Amino acid sequence: MSNETVSEWLRSEGLSNTDIDFIETVLTFTSTAKGLNNKLDEINKAFQTSFPDKKAEIDPNLTFWQFEKILHDNGLLIDLNEMLIRYKAQGLCVYLCNELLESQL
Repeated sequence: MSNETVSEWLRSEGLSNTDIDFIETVLTFTSTAKGLNNKLDEINKAFQTSFPDKKAEIDPNLTFWQFEKILHDNGLLIDLNEMLIRYKAQGLCVYLCNELLESQL
């Protein structure tokens, strides 16, 4: 792994800034939903407002395979395992990244 940020790596993999924002929002909103499960409707409304053209719903119990399906359903073909490892190494959403990586086993 090089010293580039996850965003730089995703750009080098052909993703647009909007695609990167989408991925990062799924991760941060999912992390938030874990602690604020009673606010899930509001979180999903905010998510849909931000990304009206994307097919996804925030789920605090997101698994690796569900996340991979969300990415594929939205035309984002990226190595999810590598991406999560990179986010974790960068210190972003570490708990969720660990959870997602463990759920693929």
